[in-house]
Amino acid sequence: MPLKALAIPLPITPEVIQSHPALQFYAIYGRKFPTTDSQWATQDFEEFYSADCKTILPNNKILSTGQTGWDFFRRLYSTFPKVERELRSGIVVSDEEVEGKYEIHVAFITKLFTAEKGVVELPQSFVYVLGKADEGKGTLGLQIRELRNYYDLRTLEEALGEKI
Repeated sequence: MPLKALAIPLPITPEVIQSHPALQFYAIYGRKFPTTDSQWATQDFEEFYSADCKTILPNNKILSTGQTGWDFFRRLYSTFPKVERELRSGIVVSDEEVEGKYEIHVAFITKLFTAEKGVVELPQSFVYVLGKADEGKGTLGLQIRELRNYYDLRTLEEALGEKI
């Protein structure tokens, strides 16, 4: 199982994005990730998440379907009037023996804009496991098959004003 790692150079340029299929997928995902209620209502989760996508939250809770994960993120991020992300680092890992399977490891500073607390900065890391898309679904032939989330729940819960 020979693995190959690609460090994502910052700032990301169009040439870097075009250099790897996983980065092409992730760039489209990033551009289309909903930021308003109307976008959440019209964006089909299966364009990016498989129906059986497993989402592992920071508290080890596992959401076992793509729809459940999508609904969780919708509830979480639509709470804030504005959310911005600043990419700090990224690595794409490919298994040279398995075509179309990639891991994208990214770290962000996410800025959650709140009415009461102003801007709350939340360091977040994610590991996206991409694989072949279900028939008639996905983007560029790929979907997220698993998503691991790493961040400080206390900071997030304080910004939300509730426990997750």
